[in-house]
Amino acid sequence: MIRFTKQLVNVFNNVKSKPNPIVVFGVGNYGTISSRNSVGARTVDYLAKNLKMDWIDFQDCSTKITYSPENHLLLVKPDTYLVKDNHEVLSRLIRLMPNIKADNFLAIHYEHLFKLGVVERTHGGRTKHNPGLAGLTNVFQTEHYYRVSMGINHPLNDVTFEHTIYSMGSVYGDLQTPFLLNRFPDVQLELVDRVVVPYAANEVLTAVLEMKQAITESESANPENLVYSGQWKSPRIDTKNIDLAK
Repeated sequence: MIRFTKQLVNVFNNVKSKPNPIVVFGVGNYGTISSRNSVGARTVDYLAKNLKMDWIDFQDCSTKITYSPENHLLLVKPDTYLVKDNHEVLSRLIRLMPNIKADNFLAIHYEHLFKLGVVERTHGGRTKHNPGLAGLTNVFQTEHYYRVSMGINHPLNDVTFEHTIYSMGSVYGDLQTPFLLNRFPDVQLELVDRVVVPYAANEVLTAVLEMKQAITESESANPENLVYSGQWKSPRIDTKNIDLAK
């Protein structure tokens, strides 16, 4: 039986009360945002902090969420044991808020085929190579949603990575799995926090602006469907006013 707090119920009702909620989903795994494959969750955490949005714990859905009614923006930080199970979080949220659609959805995720520091904003494109994205695509039955990819290197190209065969079984016999699960080395994590995450956050907000513009144009073309036409209140994080040392 799923337990709902008053805060959660308020969020669900607010999201459902207006069409076209914008959802930003930070791909990540259980218990840590320091591992390479949780760099998306790390970025959505940064967004929530600097947009002054407070997380609400939704334990029965293995996630945390936060909502801005002014911007009709829902941030999601999954906390599943494995990244490939993140789609279960999305599936449950859609059951509770069925107006969540692929057109206004953005996933922030790691990209092990990109060099560290490479950030790419895209709309649509292949997702099957990334277990965290493959499940999300399966839920929507389309790859046509926004993504911000964050390069984390590839184990074969990262000189800081030492392959260790762990004792948990043959699943760790490859290079990619332990590489993704392991924590960034300190020198890389500093670069990620000071440069990569803020840049990715700005790319997310640029995509949000594009989604808002598309919604406004759609509503203008169909005035009989006009329900919500609010403008995005904070188009970009001003990194000059953020203490990156914290």
